[in-house]
Amino acid sequence: MCDLVAPKSPEMSGLDEEELMPSGWSPFDLGTQRSQSPRSFPAPWLRRLGFPLLLAFFVLSFILSIITLTQVFQNQRLYNSEQEAVQEKLNYLSAQLKGDQDLRDKGQLEASQFIEQLNKTLSALCRPCPCQWKFYKDSCYYFSVAQASWETARKACEADGTNLAIISSSEEQNYLKLNLDSNRRPRWIGLSDKKKEGTWHWVDETALGQSFWNEGEPNNAGDEDCCELIPNGWNDAPCSKENYWICEKKASPCPML
Repeated sequence: MCDLVAPKSPEMSGLDEEELMPSGWSPFDLGTQRSQSPRSFPAPWLRRLGFPLLLAFFVLSFILSIITLTQVFQNQRLYNSEQEAVQEKLNYLSAQLKGDQDLRDKGQLEASQFIEQLNKTLSALCRPCPCQWKFYKDSCYYFSVAQASWETARKACEADGTNLAIISSSEEQNYLKLNLDSNRRPRWIGLSDKKKEGTWHWVDETALGQSFWNEGEPNNAGDEDCCELIPNGWNDAPCSKENYWICEKKASPCPML
């Protein structure tokens, strides 16, 4: 079968394709015209929704900021409240401790005052020396009412567990002088040079240190080897001379708290 081809119109047959195209136009202009088509714009409904959405976003952001700040302020207020509570507790405990310390201090003061008063009472009741003995500092002294030689007086003191007085200070010397009887009669003390002439020793074998000899003494006039206490100091005298004497011993400590 033969294909049927429509015959060209006699009017068109004489025109070629170039004559049918507009003047100044070419097939290459087709892509250019398409690329130069007018720019498309958003739909009108989308433009209408843009501003409300933006406004809603800002409002929501503002609300969230307010909520966040409110929460921060609440947390800060809670923290401050807790801090105040802790500080109040610390202040209370400090006051309690101070009160307890004041109470302890008061109790200690009262106890100390009570002990001091009790010690005074015990001291008044205490007798560190036997009857007829005199107490001075840490010693007890017995002033005899009889007379005897130096050796007999020494043995009498030893029989009581004591010695003839040993004078070791000016205070003790003055005390014993003041306690001589009203007649100011001499009294034997525990000093002699019986073992070696001119070398004076106490009855406990200690060498003489500080001395209180009367002016010009000892002079050893007439075999004077024993020392007697007189109102003006010490004097060497014959050991056979009968004198009153002074015994000395350590005082008994009084009980104290």
